[in-house]
Amino acid sequence: MKTPLPSFSAILILTATVMFTGCSTVNLDDSGDTQAVYQFGGFEMVLNSTAAAAYNATQKALKELDLYQTKGELFTFEAQLAARSRDDKKVYITIKEINSKQTLLKIRWGTAGSKANSRALYDAIEKNMH
Repeated sequence: MKTPLPSFSAILILTATVMFTGCSTVNLDDSGDTQAVYQFGGFEMVLNSTAAAAYNATQKALKELDLYQTKGELFTFEAQLAARSRDDKKVYITIKEINSKQTLLKIRWGTAGSKANSRALYDAIEKNMH
C-alpha cells in the first residue's frame, strides 16, 4: 500500500514555521560576551545568583514594569511566577538553580513570545539583583 504524499500546503506551512520560529542570540552587553537565547518565543539566560535572590528580584521587576503578578511560588531550588501585562498578555517566568551560584531564568511573554518585552523584563531583573 502506498503512503500518500503530503499536500503542498502542508509542506509550505511546515517550512514557514521552521523559518520564522528559529533560534537567535541576544547580546546583553556591548562586547557581545554576554548573551541570552531567544528560541520559539522563550527568552533564556543564566543569572549569577540563587533561585531565592532571582525570585525576589523578579517580583520587584514585575512591579517596576507595571505587570500584575498572578502567581508566585518559591521552592528550595526553583521558582515559578506568572503575571499579566496591561494589554492582557500572560507572562511566565521560571527560575531553576543550576548550581549554588548560577540560576537559569526563562521568560515567556504572551503566547507567541516577545523578544523586546522579555529583554526589558530581564534587564529589570538583572538591575534588581545588585
